[in-house]
Amino acid sequence: MSPKRILARPEICRDCQACMLACSLYHEGECSLSLARMLVSKDMARYTFDIRICQHCDTPECMLACPADAISLDDRGVAIINDDECIRCGACMSTCPYDAIRYNEAADRYLKCDLCAGRAGGPVCVEVCPVEALVLSDVAETEGKV
Repeated sequence: MSPKRILARPEICRDCQACMLACSLYHEGECSLSLARMLVSKDMARYTFDIRICQHCDTPECMLACPADAISLDDRGVAIINDDECIRCGACMSTCPYDAIRYNEAADRYLKCDLCAGRAGGPVCVEVCPVEALVLSDVAETEGKV
């Protein structure tokens, strides 16, 4: 199986935030933008969007930076945060080159895309995006496009 990542195409995003709401519902059981494992932000002056989501690096800097070894690769090669081992130091978040790890203060934990591990339909954010601003691609196909 070829490694996957989500290719974000902010130029066609329409800020419906369905991706963030579906993400939080799937992972946390509630629709909350603050519980999404991704972030869509907007520059209203230019009406442009930035989509920050984990790019599932070949050698994840977040994993290397974690002093507690709380981040490990699953069988798909996706870096997963183990909440029980995490010491909440923020090293993962501060070293992520994509600014794709979020801290949720209310839950006191770090949130990172896991490509919806275990979900038969793949990442829910990709499935619900009405304009295909998020596309699941092979890592080899996305090199240089992120």
